[in-house]
Amino acid sequence: MRKKIEEKNLRESFEKVKKDIDDLGERMEMLEKSQSQKSLTKSQAVSLSLTKSQSQNKIETKIISKIKRNKKSFVIVEINKLIPFHSTIEIFETIVKEKGLCSKASFYRYISSLKSQSQPTAYSNQNQNGI
Repeated sequence: MRKKIEEKNLRESFEKVKKDIDDLGERMEMLEKSQSQKSLTKSQAVSLSLTKSQSQNKIETKIISKIKRNKKSFVIVEINKLIPFHSTIEIFETIVKEKGLCSKASFYRYISSLKSQSQPTAYSNQNQNGI
């Protein structure tokens, strides 16, 4: 009789353990599904951010290319703004060293072209500033 009671207790315990294992399996499946949904959401967010950054890079590239095409005229305008108030060396310091708008050689080519163009405002002020 004791054996039957022990056997019955063992079977009940075994059934309980088996049920717990089944419940844990179901929970794991649910977690795996939710995890896969989260990873899809993350991958979608990453792809969206990549798309945004790529479009932003395209815009930046277009802007940079426009600036590069008009760089000479932009630098000459900046030089012309500074000519009435500064010497060539001060302008060089501002344009080349501080702002980094062009190289030393380009700066002096631009100055040279301004002199050769004999722009009335630039030429008269260049003589005063020792250009």
